[in-house]
Amino acid sequence: MRFLIALAFAAPLFSQTCTYVFTPPSFKIGAATFFGSVTVTAAPGSSCGDFFATVPAATPWLRIISNGGTVGSKVDFSVDENLGAAPRSTVINIGTQAVTIIQDGANCTFALNPTTKNMPVTGGQDTFTVQATCSWRAASNVNWISVGSNGTSGVPVPYTVAPNACVAGRNGIIALQQTNLTSPPTLAVTQDGSPANMTFSPSTLPVTAAAANYRIQVNTGDSCNWTATADVSWIQLTISTGTGTNGISFRLLENTTTTQRTGNIRVSGIAYSITQPGANAPATVINSVTNAADYGKDAVSPGEIVAIFGANLGPASIVTLQVANGAVTNSLAGTQVLFDGVPAPMIYTLKGQVSAVVPYGVAGKTSTDVQVKYQDQTSNTMTMPVRASTPAIFSIDSSGVGPGAILNQDTTTNTTGNPAARLSIIALYCTGGGVTDPASGDGEVIGGPLRRLTQTVTVTIGGINADVKYAGAAPGAVAGLTQINVEVPAALAPALALPVIVKIGNYTSTGSVTVAVK
Repeated sequence: MRFLIALAFAAPLFSQTCTYVFTPPSFKIGAATFFGSVTVTAAPGSSCGDFFATVPAATPWLRIISNGGTVGSKVDFSVDENLGAAPRSTVINIGTQAVTIIQDGANCTFALNPTTKNMPVTGGQDTFTVQATCSWRAASNVNWISVGSNGTSGVPVPYTVAPNACVAGRNGIIALQQTNLTSPPTLAVTQDGSPANMTFSPSTLPVTAAAANYRIQVNTGDSCNWTATADVSWIQLTISTGTGTNGISFRLLENTTTTQRTGNIRVSGIAYSITQPGANAPATVINSVTNAADYGKDAVSPGEIVAIFGANLGPASIVTLQVANGAVTNSLAGTQVLFDGVPAPMIYTLKGQVSAVVPYGVAGKTSTDVQVKYQDQTSNTMTMPVRASTPAIFSIDSSGVGPGAILNQDTTTNTTGNPAARLSIIALYCTGGGVTDPASGDGEVIGGPLRRLTQTVTVTIGGINADVKYAGAAPGAVAGLTQINVEVPAALAPALALPVIVKIGNYTSTGSVTVAVK
């Protein structure tokens, strides 16, 4: 009974708790640095001992200066300036109670310069500058733009743009990253693409008139997406999209006509041309290989311009030479002329006649095998003897006889109505001169130093020796066209059709070409 009475008196002691009263109970402050105090007292009827104030570890921007310790004392604290645009909050923990601190975000201003930049396909480096009143970071939204160390107002920020391996141009953004910044300043980066970033293999595709399935490969950068389209109905694409180096699969419908047809597969604006022969196309046949100037058939020489006659050698309408990368191409409208399998620079192509330049690689051989390849057909082989030179002078009318392709000293054409003066210099245009020093390359458009013939050159006009001033490649023309400058002999009697004969090394031209002398 006494124990129960004692317990009844002790119960109020066990039920007493500590309730602190904070003055003020909370803070709502501006973005600037702030110093404040909280007075800690005990609620009436509370039994409170000493206290200790703490701050969550996640909010280092609030620091306790003095934490009181006894009821009735103050807790002094400081709040760092908020450099961000977003408000923030934390608490000061005292016992099991807390004082809330809410701090406004800063009134931030940002400016980024420049706001646009175009970079070349090769990429490169540049900088931008940010003027800001708050903290910031800048980052790119694409992996091909790398942004360097940044975050300091007024200091140029470097960035690097990687090369673009695609045909199409591309766009990226460098933007400021700041919490609650709804419209961050940006630098819009555009980068050019290039058609050179895409190739096809094989470069040309031999096809037949029959229906068949084919595949070509698109070669481009690993990250480049592409779509192929066909501009004719007889090319039917079965696999037409891809990324990076990948294949296009397609089917060609049968060409039931006897006429060849051409269509294109286009990828990123680049055309891959396909020419399909007609059904039962006539055979490609060589009948003769001749010197293009006098139509001599006895032999060929290095660099000689030849005319080849036959059937189904090229298109119905003539197509003349084309120059790419400083050289005459060795394929023209589906025609190639092969010397021992080596494609020769093409001068023109036509159904019954083509012209090409004998490769300099035949020098030193005794013979060479000549073929013409047109579309998917290859002609018979004609074996021709090879000589060091096969000189022949071009005639004005391309017949191989009569007035020659000769220029007077004033660069006008020599004719019976415009004869050359004795002791003047005239220029003869020939072929079959052989190799030069410095060496001429196959299909080269001649420029730079003079390319002189390596063999001895003599010229007679009307049977009289003419002084040779220059004999070599013709500047500005395809390698294989020979120019010989000679002085018209003083001993010549005026005449309108004096035969001109050129000897190069051991071989001599015919006397069928003439010059007019006054």
